[in-house]
Amino acid sequence: MKAVDTQTLTVLFVDDDADEFYLFNEALEQTSLSVNMVRAKDGRQLLNLLTTQSLPDVIFMDLNMPYKDGTETLFEVKENPNFQHIPVIIFSTSNNPAQINRCYENKATYYVVKPETFDDITKVVKKVFSIDWKRGEHQPSRQDFVLTY
Repeated sequence: MKAVDTQTLTVLFVDDDADEFYLFNEALEQTSLSVNMVRAKDGRQLLNLLTTQSLPDVIFMDLNMPYKDGTETLFEVKENPNFQHIPVIIFSTSNNPAQINRCYENKATYYVVKPETFDDITKVVKKVFSIDWKRGEHQPSRQDFVLTY
């Protein structure tokens, strides 16, 4: 479904790399989407934000982070009844099938292998935000779990 342009989505972006956050924001600026971006630097900070601020519409999360990695954090988010409804998109450099499978089993909504070029990042952003996140999105079948661009 096409996202409604007049809706403002709150996106919680979880990655310890400030450059990744910057590039993602730059790609968002290439679209006409209304998005409120919030950043957490690791899983601990994400869980703290979920308990102290308004819940986001969607979470983008890296896997390789200090203190609490993305795999452990995904499990905790999806096991918590207060947070399990929030779509979590894994945004990682890893294309390891075992890692992807583990994220699927831990109920991530989608998995995106981080693109290498800015144009591809922009394509991913446009594809991901063509989904109506306010409507709610459930995990797709395994064959559609990894989003391509």
